[in-house]
Amino acid sequence: MENEYKVYVSLQEGYITSINSDIFLSEEEIQTMAEIDKGQGDKYAHAQSQYLEKGLVDEHGRYNYKFVEGKVIEVAEGDKPTIEEPKAVPTEQEKINAQLMLQIAQLKAQMNGVK
Repeated sequence: MENEYKVYVSLQEGYITSINSDIFLSEEEIQTMAEIDKGQGDKYAHAQSQYLEKGLVDEHGRYNYKFVEGKVIEVAEGDKPTIEEPKAVPTEQEKINAQLMLQIAQLKAQMNGVK
């Protein structure tokens, strides 16, 4: 008879943040996780790589699945957090240039005020 494996997940606000089979988890880890399924075969034995159709997270690092009312559900693209475009961070040279432009403008203002 083939072994039966239990699948455990860690949850954060309903999102599945980690998934694994009982054979790879310590008793301490199991205490902090929720059992969501059990069965035979690779899907259950190697839950980390084979249980979820898509990976745990998408290419932007957002979680792909939630555990709701005893079911694993895929998070719809529209329900995922929006991706923030990285803000353009000015280079040191751009900061220096901006400072110089400000100083030049202030000097011009002072010179125009004196006349």
